[in-house]
Amino acid sequence: MFIRARARRALVGAAAVAATAALTAPSAFAHEERDVGGYKLEVGFIDEPVFVGERSGLEVFVHKGDQPVAGLEQTLKAQAAYGSSTLDLPLSADEDDPSHYESVFIPTAAGPYTFHLTGSIEGNPIDERFTSSPTGFDEVHDLASGEFPDQLPSIVDVAAQAQKGEDAAGLVPVAIGIGIVGVVVGLVSLGVALAGRRRPV
Repeated sequence: MFIRARARRALVGAAAVAATAALTAPSAFAHEERDVGGYKLEVGFIDEPVFVGERSGLEVFVHKGDQPVAGLEQTLKAQAAYGSSTLDLPLSADEDDPSHYESVFIPTAAGPYTFHLTGSIEGNPIDERFTSSPTGFDEVHDLASGEFPDQLPSIVDVAAQAQKGEDAAGLVPVAIGIGIVGVVVGLVSLGVALAGRRRPV
């Protein structure tokens, strides 16, 4: 009995350690890994999971074997795509990790994104697309999915309300102008009526 209890405690402890490791694993493990011409590329979002309106962007790690590949901010070009919209992403190198490159932007729509890498790695041409998928890097999530206890209006809803307010504000001068014209017409009509009454019979 004592041995079984110890074994059970050991299994529970191992499971707890595994769960903790999964929860605290670096974001790079959520990236898509791909071998390209002898180089290992890891591509994904900065600080996954990512929500609409949060600071994030493209994150790239490049290794050859176990060695980091430095200087690629000069030879690699990157672009983000969402639907038919695209954005050029200038890469910046990480001073503390020569294999790490990133380009910051704020995703404003939920769903899958595609990162397109072109250029060269140590003289070797590259043209690769990485798209959000269950086996790759995560999609951008709607902000409401991570809010608690209350859900805030989305950026799209706020923009739509702001546009309605702007449109309504634009109609105010028109309404004032129409009101002034009405007043003037009314005064003229009143003057004509009064002048008609004063005419001798």
